[in-house]
Amino acid sequence: MIELKKMPIFQMLALEEHLLEMPCENYLLINYGTPDAIVLGKSNDRLALVDEKGDVPLIRRFSGGGTVYVDHSTLFITWILSKELNMAKCVDTLFDWTVKTIKKAHPLLEFNRIETDYVIQDKKVGGTAQYVKKDRILHHTSFLFDYSKEKLRVLKQPLKAPAYRQNRSHEEFLTTLNTRFAVPEDFVHPYLVELEKDFFLEKTSILEILKTLKSPKQTVILHSLKS
Repeated sequence: MIELKKMPIFQMLALEEHLLEMPCENYLLINYGTPDAIVLGKSNDRLALVDEKGDVPLIRRFSGGGTVYVDHSTLFITWILSKELNMAKCVDTLFDWTVKTIKKAHPLLEFNRIETDYVIQDKKVGGTAQYVKKDRILHHTSFLFDYSKEKLRVLKQPLKAPAYRQNRSHEEFLTTLNTRFAVPEDFVHPYLVELEKDFFLEKTSILEILKTLKSPKQTVILHSLKS
């Protein structure tokens, strides 16, 4: 397990790419917040999804999924696992296992999965993206502990949206964890306690990993909407 505080999202994505190449090693990454950035899925059309970038870095990640605005109030949780594990056989088994474990950790939270989103009742609280290799699988999530309506105005409503969105605006479609938890750790720590019933979570030093970290092959910074 690797716990991070405000690691820039470009560096976190580079770290995830690196850990995907580590044979047989299983990782849980948790990052509490990041400097402001807009992150696009690998096949997203930035001109169709982002009104303007301004001074905010625009980054294309190596995985699929949608476009997100991330900042200090975003909670990132990433699983990188060997497909030999029962819960990691495919995207759906891993997704369903994470939902089940979070529901055990927070039984009063009306938490579930709809399509590729984590929801509370029928409102999105976390977006996900996946990356699958022959023997490895990655599932990463950006949970909204809070968000700024002003910042989200740079994101256009996607042409392809999940059916349950029902053409709702960002404000009508999204919810946040801070309406239920005082700090992000109040959501994370019971989750870790639940995980430790089945796994040994060993904290890994990021310093040793950073010594061998190389520039990412697929994650890139897009310096201009026109570039």
